[in-house]
Amino acid sequence: MAARLSEDPNVKVILLEAGPWDRNPWIHIPMGFARLYVTRKFDWNYQTEAEPELNGRSLYWPRGRVIGGSGSVNGLVFLRGSPRDYDRWAQSGARGWSYEDCLPSFKKLETFAGPDSAYRGKDGPVRIGEVPEPSPGCRAFIEACMRLGFERNPDNNAAWFEGVAPNQLNVHRGWRWSPATAYLKPALGRPNLVVHTERLGQRVLLQDGRAVGVVVRGPEGNETYRARREVIVCAGAIESPKLLMLSGIGDGAALQAMGIPTAVHAPEVGKNLQDHFMIRYAFRTKPCGTLNEIMANPVRAAGLGLGWFLRGKNQMAVGASEASLFARVLPGSEEPEVQFQFVNFSLGDQSLGASSLARYPGFTFNFCVCRPDSRGELSLRAPSADIKPIIRPNYLTAPSDIRIMLESAKLGRRIAATEPFAGLIQREESPGLAVETEDQVLDYIRANGATVYHPCGTNRMGSDDRSVVDPELRVRGVKGLRVADASVFPLVPSSNIHPAVLMLAEKAADMIKRAA
Repeated sequence: MAARLSEDPNVKVILLEAGPWDRNPWIHIPMGFARLYVTRKFDWNYQTEAEPELNGRSLYWPRGRVIGGSGSVNGLVFLRGSPRDYDRWAQSGARGWSYEDCLPSFKKLETFAGPDSAYRGKDGPVRIGEVPEPSPGCRAFIEACMRLGFERNPDNNAAWFEGVAPNQLNVHRGWRWSPATAYLKPALGRPNLVVHTERLGQRVLLQDGRAVGVVVRGPEGNETYRARREVIVCAGAIESPKLLMLSGIGDGAALQAMGIPTAVHAPEVGKNLQDHFMIRYAFRTKPCGTLNEIMANPVRAAGLGLGWFLRGKNQMAVGASEASLFARVLPGSEEPEVQFQFVNFSLGDQSLGASSLARYPGFTFNFCVCRPDSRGELSLRAPSADIKPIIRPNYLTAPSDIRIMLESAKLGRRIAATEPFAGLIQREESPGLAVETEDQVLDYIRANGATVYHPCGTNRMGSDDRSVVDPELRVRGVKGLRVADASVFPLVPSSNIHPAVLMLAEKAADMIKRAA
């Protein structure tokens, strides 16, 4: 947003970021995402409330707190999802956000390393390409899926997303190509763009029904910044609704209970929370080039680092996963309901929060419901920007989500039993063959499922009066205030949401330029 808006020399843009600059080298090495997950240095470190359908567990929700946001710390899987996702946005009331409307912005943001296509961009800031050297496990996963009847998709960011393919990543020459790298850094020399880090948003300043600035806490206390044209909130699915509520925009009764004067009664702020909920199958394997083997051997680990530095193409240039299968699992389905992702390592115990690799060769795959029906909500815990909000995802509260998860678990077992994937597996470590019946599988899901890090929807965009923002992303009831991030998604896309966030920012910048 800052880069695109500052292209106009007559506009002055101030970007205020809660976190630091992205100078840590692990941010820029794709494989470093796992290290960032463990250290939590560039993370908001959210925790959900106890989840009633997950045996009362509280889940860790990482979100990026650094220049580039979650795009600087995520797993780099770059998938748009189903074209119908955006048609559903338009049908739900987000007029002007159909796939036909969004495709130009998807193309504008990227330079795709693959063949020319009517669906792909060739001169955008973000560099995109398939995993250049899939591991043996990845290749076996793809072949097994094809033997089960799933097509090899030549480009799952093009006409249709169904089938199996190596993942596309926002990686260029072995380095993370984050939004900060792609957009912001080339714009930093502009005299009309100012960036301040370590500024935590306290509230939006409202005057006579208009947003006129923001208050942030900097290194030496509170600072006020005035906006002559607009205030644009891009703080993400957690902090954006929190900031609106702290500014008096939210459910009036809830705000008054917190002692916050109500500026705009907007009861849907913080509602409509959606996320992808993940289950992981872990396998002990024969030696087949897994990260477990490589990192356990100092010589091989050093060779991995040297090879990445010289060529930029090995496992260090891969983020969270190497391949995805989008599959239909219910009778009569019109499009895939589940995403499987192959991961070329396994963790050291059965806990999804484990931070170390297993001592034996291993890989995993995870799966999640593409379009979950469960809905959560977010609310203030206290009238302070320093206090984390109450997060209730309400995973598995929709029976349809449970049904799809159970059918997906069956498909996962079929993939694992299909050659050549089956030929690499020595044993299913998790959930293990003792978990067999549907009740046992569901118990495993409740005890081990976790987020795939795709929260969205908490400032729903729509055309009805209850929607938080209109299709131009303007906050209802306030002039000069927009929200442009994943919080405005009416519905979660069918896959990893980062490309949709960048598309929304491109489209939003065009809207704001036209309005100006």
